[in-house]
Amino acid sequence: MRKFTNGAQAICGLAILLIATSAATQAAPAGQRAGAPITLALDRLELFNRTATAANGEVRLNVATDAGLAWIAGVARTEGCLSLEVRGSNEVGRSFVGIAFRGVDKDRYDVVYVRPFRFRSEDPALAAHSLQYMSMPDHPWPVLRERSPGVYESAIGSAPDPDHWVHLMVRFRSGRMQAFVNGAATPQLDLPLLTQETGGRAALWVGNNSSGAFRNLRDCS
Repeated sequence: MRKFTNGAQAICGLAILLIATSAATQAAPAGQRAGAPITLALDRLELFNRTATAANGEVRLNVATDAGLAWIAGVARTEGCLSLEVRGSNEVGRSFVGIAFRGVDKDRYDVVYVRPFRFRSEDPALAAHSLQYMSMPDHPWPVLRERSPGVYESAIGSAPDPDHWVHLMVRFRSGRMQAFVNGAATPQLDLPLLTQETGGRAALWVGNNSSGAFRNLRDCS
């Protein structure tokens, strides 16, 4: 019988650990990968049309007319993956919360966001408006809904509580965008990007007359 030295045993053990770790990572559904944390702090945010407060690891943007953004310092990628938790409310027409990406400035960006007040709508046509992708300024949601109904928005499988935290992950690469909600194994939205113009900025985003809370931002690329 072949005997192993202590060094050989250590190398063998390390190899087994690396293989197990790799297998676990590969087995994790795309919408459940944690990724590297990105700090959310007031001194790392560049605000447009909102004020922000921070407490207990979360950032909150206030209510105001029109959309608001909080650009995140140090996040610059034209392709990649970002995930975070967002919290809106069950106020009809007053809760639109998500993340902007591929941003150039306050007028030019892509965004994926949720409408929590639609999560548990009994009317399937309204529930299908729970998750939205749009690209500003040329492809806002009213234009997309009129031109391609049911394509750029979607229901969310097991409807979450509209007043609770929701996990949102957005992958954007190779000309496509995928959006996953609450760790889904498959994307609720899987679409070609609406514009080829690319910036690399990312921002916390809230819509017209909406506030929103954000936490646990991560790079899941």
